[in-house]
Amino acid sequence: MTHLSFLQAPPAEMADLFRAEGKIYVVLAVLGIVFVGLVAYLVWMERRIKKLEKKA
Repeated sequence: MTHLSFLQAPPAEMADLFRAEGKIYVVLAVLGIVFVGLVAYLVWMERRIKKLEKKA
């Protein structure tokens, strides 16, 4: 059996610090806002493209 310690991830100290201080919720909120913004932009672009396709 081989030694597989190199496959284990190092401890996530920054994540633990954010979780301990409650900042993880701020990070998750920002990521959520960015994700919702991207989805809204893609939906808006899709509608514009469909509108242009109907014109042509």
